[in-house]
Amino acid sequence: MWGKGLINGLRLSLKNAMRGPITVQYPYEKLEIPERSRWAVRPKFFEDGSPKCTACMTCVRVCPDHILSLDVETREDKTKHIEAFGYEVGACMMCGLCVEACPFDAILMSHEYELAVTDPAALSENLLENVGAATNARHKAEKEKLAAGAAGEPAGDGDAS
Repeated sequence: MWGKGLINGLRLSLKNAMRGPITVQYPYEKLEIPERSRWAVRPKFFEDGSPKCTACMTCVRVCPDHILSLDVETREDKTKHIEAFGYEVGACMMCGLCVEACPFDAILMSHEYELAVTDPAALSENLLENVGAATNARHKAEKEKLAAGAAGEPAGDGDAS
């Protein structure tokens, strides 16, 4: 019987017509993006502002698009100096493999999603330039500091005075 289907279709149409608009007036209104969303790659920094990157090149090797580049200079005192940490945001597929592979948690996928530019040259950027690379000892000291801070916190037994 064709009447039942017609009634059901009209009911759905009327329901959708009564609910009002569901659009977002972008750029004046913006949607809240999920916490797990992945957008542009960005470096992480220690509390003093120095980068966490140790220039181990793991992120560069694991990137399937080959869009990360790391120019590193090893100095006479055996320390590494990052000349340039390049990133081609226009070619990145935002997979997050570089972040997962980083053994020192030195990069992250940011929540910047407005990445459109009018100049194609702006799609290639340097994340870090002319900075000293972090050492394994620095990361170890940071982990110990965080562990000591977590262990020194009160347990919160509920014994309020």
